[in-house]
Amino acid sequence: MFDALTYQEMLKEIKKNSEKYGITDDVVAILITRPDLASGKDILNSLEYYHFRTGHSINFYLPGYGAYWTEEEYPDGKVVTEIAGVKWSFSNQRFVEFIEDMEKYSKWRYSGESDLIFAEVKNGRLSYERAMEFHLDNMLRDKAIISVNQFFEKIVRIGQEGRSMNQIGNKLGIDKGKQVVFDALLEKMPMYMGDVIKQEKYFCVKNIQK
Repeated sequence: MFDALTYQEMLKEIKKNSEKYGITDDVVAILITRPDLASGKDILNSLEYYHFRTGHSINFYLPGYGAYWTEEEYPDGKVVTEIAGVKWSFSNQRFVEFIEDMEKYSKWRYSGESDLIFAEVKNGRLSYERAMEFHLDNMLRDKAIISVNQFFEKIVRIGQEGRSMNQIGNKLGIDKGKQVVFDALLEKMPMYMGDVIKQEKYFCVKNIQK
């Protein structure tokens, strides 16, 4: 789990990780949620668990969240959770600024609730040419998923079964890897879930690059 106080800081973190670990082609997850949402509360309640559970398999970025804040720097910051003994805060101002920047650099539009976006990292740079968007609250309402926790656990297992997203791409080659990177998510979903997610309403790989 990485804080993503601003959009530009997220891009810097992605580039730094790419250079540090030598992973130039990967998939990252951008988790967009607010603590006042029911789904957001569920996510925050388990955030420390997700932090340890994901390990280095999938990098999740959380817009508007961060640690070691001072009231002078972020007057609207409120402590919302704790990870490994460190208090994490949320800023509505920074959250909104992140959304505005992401909408500026992509065709994605915020649903107003909890969104999960998977995007590719190509040559150390974030790309929206092949992306997946999950509107978590709609999926809950339509019973496409049982719970956010159950859905996240399935995603985490993809990275912990020895087939992380970047490993899939490396094993099958660049061209096939790009397709399988995303198909792997669908393949490992429970049958009842996969049948629904195949519908474009819930699952599609599309170009949202501007």
